[in-house]
Formats: sequence, C-alpha cells, structure tokens
Amino acid sequence: MKFKFTIFVIFLTISCLAEAFWSDCPGSNVPGPDDIVSPNCSGDRCRAVRGESLIARIYATPQAVHHELIARVTAFVFGIGINLPMQPPFDNACNQIHFANDTLTSCPVYPNIQYVMNVEMQVSSLFPAFTNTLVQVDFWDGNQRAACGQIIADLI
Repeated sequence: MKFKFTIFVIFLTISCLAEAFWSDCPGSNVPGPDDIVSPNCSGDRCRAVRGESLIARIYATPQAVHHELIARVTAFVFGIGINLPMQPPFDNACNQIHFANDTLTSCPVYPNIQYVMNVEMQVSSLFPAFTNTLVQVDFWDGNQRAACGQIIADLI
C-alpha cells in the first residue's frame, strides 16, 4: 500500500510540474504555442505590470503557410471579452519572427518549421487591471485564424 501511495504522490507531483500557464485554445483547429518562456510567467500564470516591459519568447510551429500574423489579444473579465490592442510592431508577429537559431526572418512562415517570436514590449498603462484572468492571443492571416493560445494572467 505504501508503494502505491508513493507512486501516486510522484505522479501527482510530475503532473503539477507539467502544468503550464498557457494552453491551446479549446475547440480550435489551429495550433497553439509549442512553448512560452518568460520571466513574467511561472507555474500557473503570467504577471505583467502596466507601464512596464513584458518579455517573452514564444515558440510555435505553423501547420500551413501564412503571409501575415496579425495579433489580437482578448482578456475575458467575468466572461466578457475586452480587446487589448497591440501597438506596432507587435500588432504583426511577422515583425518579430526568428528561426530557432535566432536568425531574424519574416513572413511568410512555412509548415513544420519551428519559429520563435521575441517579445519585449511596454504594457500599456491604459489597459484595465485584472487578476486570474483568461487572456487569449489569436494570430490571423487575413480572415483565417493561424494560431491561438491562452494564458492565465494578472495585469496590475
């Protein structure tokens, strides 16, 4: 019995460690991120401060060719979507696309190649403050959704 309990605790610990602060968008047929690395994020959420920098590296592998990747960010506060407009150059991910070896590239992006988007942007002080909120980031190529990911975030 003690052995089974130990195995259960190890499995539970590994499961908790594997939990990420991001996920693919449920019900979406487009890819989410392969990984997101950020000093602003850990464990189960990201934390950003209005008026300060947000730094992240987003790794993604597209499933199709995309000629543009227009970012749309929506925070869901009490179930109501609030658009958080992105300022240039971060409104189009093509401006920050790198290959995995950090060589700068741009769109179009091609399927089955991992790209990295380096983000170092000022968080607008005009954004509303929120805690423990679902934030969805969509990338659009014209009227076609190219990628979608969700994070849990605090914006203070």
